[in-house]
Amino acid sequence: MSDRKDRRRQIAGQYAHYFETLTLDRAGDIAALLSEDVHFIDPFNDVRGRDQVVRLVEKMFEDVEDPRFDILDLAWTDELCLMRWDFYCNVKVIGAWHVRGMTELQFNEEGLICAHYDYWDSGRHFYGRLPVIGPLLRFLTRKARLGS
Repeated sequence: MSDRKDRRRQIAGQYAHYFETLTLDRAGDIAALLSEDVHFIDPFNDVRGRDQVVRLVEKMFEDVEDPRFDILDLAWTDELCLMRWDFYCNVKVIGAWHVRGMTELQFNEEGLICAHYDYWDSGRHFYGRLPVIGPLLRFLTRKARLGS
């Protein structure tokens, strides 16, 4: 395996470990694994820059209680890593919350993460559980189903 591939695999492994052991006092540790111009997208955020990603992780601890990630798998192509995970926390409006998602990690020439793109169904797993919006979304989903 090339040094470049080894470096990417090492960084991805450290990244997975970071999320599995994440605490507020270690939020800034992610910076060492990211390129300066990293691009982070999830269903709620679209930010660029290492400092913005660190701030996003810190904000997660402000918005939810007891956040926890379980990293289930890392899968590779030649140029990127896919990380499958479960996320657990408590949200004031909806209570205990669990979502399964996938993250696409891209790497720069130095092997640092330059893109983190999260994929998960926010309509079903978040908005659908909100008190006012949830019933409406569930109604619309039932109407859109095949055979309705």
